Amino acid sequence: MSETSKPLTAAPAGRGSVVFRGGRILTMDPACPRASVMASHGGRLTYVGDDFWAALETLPGEAEVVELKNRNVIPGLIDSHAHVMGEGLRLSQLDLAGLDYREALETVAEEAAKREPGAWIHGRGWDQNLWDAGWPAKEGLDRAAPNNPVVFDRIDKHSIWVNSLALERAGVTAGAADPPGGEIVRGRNAEPAGVLIGQAMHLVYQAMPPNDGLDFLCTFKKSVGELLGFGLTTIVDCAVRPADYPVIAGAVASGEVKARLRLYFLAEPWTGGLLDRGPESGLCGGRLSLDGLKLFSDGSLGSRSAWLLEGYSDRQGYRGGHVYSDEALEAVLTRARDVGWQVAVHVIGDAAVNQAVNCMGRVLGFERTERNWRLEHYQVAAEADQEKVLSMGLIPSIQSVGLMTDLHMAGSRLGPERLRRAYAWRGIIDRGGYIVNGSDCPIESPNPFLGIYAAITRKDLKGEPPGGFGPEQALSRKEALLSYTVWPARAAFASDCIGSLSAGKFCDFAVLDRDLFTCPERAVAGTRIMSTVVGGEVVAG
Repeated sequence: MSETSKPLTAAPAGRGSVVFRGGRILTMDPACPRASVMASHGGRLTYVGDDFWAALETLPGEAEVVELKNRNVIPGLIDSHAHVMGEGLRLSQLDLAGLDYREALETVAEEAAKREPGAWIHGRGWDQNLWDAGWPAKEGLDRAAPNNPVVFDRIDKHSIWVNSLALERAGVTAGAADPPGGEIVRGRNAEPAGVLIGQAMHLVYQAMPPNDGLDFLCTFKKSVGELLGFGLTTIVDCAVRPADYPVIAGAVASGEVKARLRLYFLAEPWTGGLLDRGPESGLCGGRLSLDGLKLFSDGSLGSRSAWLLEGYSDRQGYRGGHVYSDEALEAVLTRARDVGWQVAVHVIGDAAVNQAVNCMGRVLGFERTERNWRLEHYQVAAEADQEKVLSMGLIPSIQSVGLMTDLHMAGSRLGPERLRRAYAWRGIIDRGGYIVNGSDCPIESPNPFLGIYAAITRKDLKGEPPGGFGPEQALSRKEALLSYTVWPARAAFASDCIGSLSAGKFCDFAVLDRDLFTCPERAVAGTRIMSTVVGGEVVAG
């Protein structure tokens, strides 16, 4: 057996034999929690341990040796809820995140000066909770861009801010009715004021050019490249349009997209064809899997479009909106069950959780199920529904990074009593359940280390609030890392190939600039990726 030594950046393209040695490897495998050596052949691990010569013996032919130089290594991270194309659009669109109202309008005016009259301006990121005036009005955008239809998605993508020209192009007038699950915010004489919430957004979206005229593949690849740079080797892409699947599959098959993708398709409208085929795993050499269907049940707390059992504390009598009747939701769930799809339902308010849990129970039976159906976001839940989630084996899919935003407004929306049962992650784990973690990018940053920081501190990046937001629900560092590795692999029926580092699994890992378990809490958020490896190939860093 021979070997040649190279630095990590010169690692082979994944198909040959390679030994990675001299690292501080956190495997997340209870049988061998820590190691210093890994061997890989054909993109899969053949050895994980501390014996370099034993590692070489597991490999056929000549092996290259990659020096890890005592760096910290963790399994490739899994984002359990991302919107890859949406993140690509965020990287390409005008972004108002963090800007005050005046700065936002100045940014729009600068962009409008570059555009041809009549061209749509589409961006994202505003948050009225940062502005003293509350919901913005169309008149501000009218002044900033008088000759262009303007649409800006709120940071949570559950409401939009538009100008008069966009409303005119979409035919939204004072006589337009609020669609089910949506609201047109109105001013004098019932005139649209410039904000559309929930399903009402689609009144304007349907008048816009698709994907802002951007090249889909280029935008998608740009997003995946960013995610790989954060150590994310597997991405659960939620709400994929079936029509986009051939382009995605082609990019993965050709090697243009290096991450492992697990797709959840938009369930409605049910288009037949691809949706009737049912799930498929292990495509493109394990790089692509068709896992499930995504449904939207309600909206968000930030837009007051999450569906609550009782009225909002800061809008008495208003409970938000919902998309499905029980009968309509059960019909979709039944069809998904019969085809074999996993189901992921967007549920933020406690009324949405209640409906989803009970409809799933009637479709699957209220006994424990191994189907791993998921509750996306799972921010507020009644105690009785929490018990059903556990007893039925449903999986809360959270985005802990979003807590850093929500902790500044959730109290005003929910009031103290409901707040105590919101973002209740610890309660799931302590009673034998588990959670999976993700970013919901582009709604929040795809940086998983911000999510880990938020999960263990329950604070924002300024360290507020000092004692943490509901600190009794915080996760340990190990649990936070489990929520990005072992647990999402289990939820995807993929524990045999991803989620931890052990022989037989894919050689997917990230090299960090610090030890997540020993560095100060505040330092977790600043973790940097030195290299990301997928199937033995260095794909970032």
